[in-house]
Amino acid sequence: MTEIIIQIVMAALGSLGFALLYRLRPEHLPLATLGGAVAWGIYLLCLKYTENIFASALIATVFCTLYAELFAKAQKTPATVLLIPSVIPLIPGSALYYTMSGLVQRNLEQAWFYARLTIQFALAIAIGISLVWTFWAILFQRKDQPQDN
Repeated sequence: MTEIIIQIVMAALGSLGFALLYRLRPEHLPLATLGGAVAWGIYLLCLKYTENIFASALIATVFCTLYAELFAKAQKTPATVLLIPSVIPLIPGSALYYTMSGLVQRNLEQAWFYARLTIQFALAIAIGISLVWTFWAILFQRKDQPQDN
């Protein structure tokens, strides 16, 4: 349990660091930090029950995108302001590193193993964001359109 708490705290700090690096307004920092912590917590929870990296990352990304859309609307700011720092913990940095390391060392078995993990994470993030943005646009586009009588 301690390891999970440490991972969630580190995810929050990673999101905060990224938000600070890109100079988010101070009022957005708590939401960006919380988004990263919760996204990683959801990823870990889903991974525990599904043992599927793609599904876990997809569910965490969908949550992250919905979270960003809802709070961005409340804060009257673009959703990407909260989405990007919140999704940072899901970026497959270590998997990409080990993919490249395997290629450099000519260990193709290691490179292929980590390349598959990297691709799964990247696709899950891209699909998760795309799904929510598509449904969000459809939902709010219908509300904004004038009604024909």
